[in-house]
Amino acid sequence: MAIESALSSSIRVRLNAGTRAGTGTMIVRTVQLGRMVAEAPADKVMSCVGALASILQHPLFRVERHEASILEN
Repeated sequence: MAIESALSSSIRVRLNAGTRAGTGTMIVRTVQLGRMVAEAPADKVMSCVGALASILQHPLFRVERHEASILEN
């Protein structure tokens, strides 16, 4: 039977840094928070990101959680 072990967990906060003059597409900037607890509930993660959003230079656009694990036999 395979065993899954958590390797790393991070949060990527995407920020809206305006629009490009020529194309009108959004400029997205990223802030990454590493070494997150893999089992952290989504509501607590969003609370932390919400608290940090007020000190960031650009408005919050999206929050992404990235987790990596190892599968072994």
